[in-house]
Amino acid sequence: MFLNRWIKCLIGSVIFGSIFFVSSSAYAAPAVFVNGEYQHNAITIEGRIWVPIRALTDQEWLVYAYDPKTRIASVHDKDNTTTVELRVGEKTATVNGKKVQLEAEVVNKNGLTYVPLRFIAETFGAHLEFNGKDDQVIVRTPMGQAQYEILIRGDLTEARKIALKLTRVDGEAPQLQFGESYNHFYYTFPEGEALRFTFSAAGYSEHYYEINDEGLAIHKWQMDHVANREWGKKPAFKSYVYFLDEFMASLFTYGMVDAQGNDKELGKFYYSELKEGGELNKSDIP
Repeated sequence: MFLNRWIKCLIGSVIFGSIFFVSSSAYAAPAVFVNGEYQHNAITIEGRIWVPIRALTDQEWLVYAYDPKTRIASVHDKDNTTTVELRVGEKTATVNGKKVQLEAEVVNKNGLTYVPLRFIAETFGAHLEFNGKDDQVIVRTPMGQAQYEILIRGDLTEARKIALKLTRVDGEAPQLQFGESYNHFYYTFPEGEALRFTFSAAGYSEHYYEINDEGLAIHKWQMDHVANREWGKKPAFKSYVYFLDEFMASLFTYGMVDAQGNDKELGKFYYSELKEGGELNKSDIP
């Protein structure tokens, strides 16, 4: 496996991933996930879910534009085979020149144009499913579907990169008590796996996530060392790979721990060693 272009994404995921926790009590309406990312701006209008157009942005799928003078949002696929126009304040859309009735008026809220999620997904052929048990809506654009396939059964390095970028669904985990200073993040994956991982926030808290069939990272265990409180069941990895990001020192280290607990460091580098585009003059990564 090679570092190459994905290492910057990995670093960004490690540094910023912890801010994307989602608690199941945070939303009264169904939680909407587009390509594994929670959509904070989704709203419900007359019992239907609406999302900002930009939530469905996929350079390999849709192109959209908004004209503030006419208040018309236009959306078309990459091949220009399907074009949709929606005017703010109207309950109709135009699909390839034909009028289509919508469930509610198109709205512009806080500078964002909202469109009916099911209508757009079905019109342009996105993957859409509703999880009634967990009250979640899962959407995958073509790019998201391709990433999902990699995540579930594709290249291990790429799958791990995608896993770390997913919104982490905390569910019923207790609220953390935070420490005073955070200077590193630490991730581990079982050897040969990408659908399970742990995360440590500078030793103040530890977390374990499993990626489900819908491509969501579900919280399974948490140890709050500040509050001295444990929740869920701690995983046991016989051997694992690790990624240590000491971001205060701009130092990134990766390696492997075997079943006997022997730590083999495979490489380390400072952020300054990264070339433009995220490439690094080091070769192997687990």
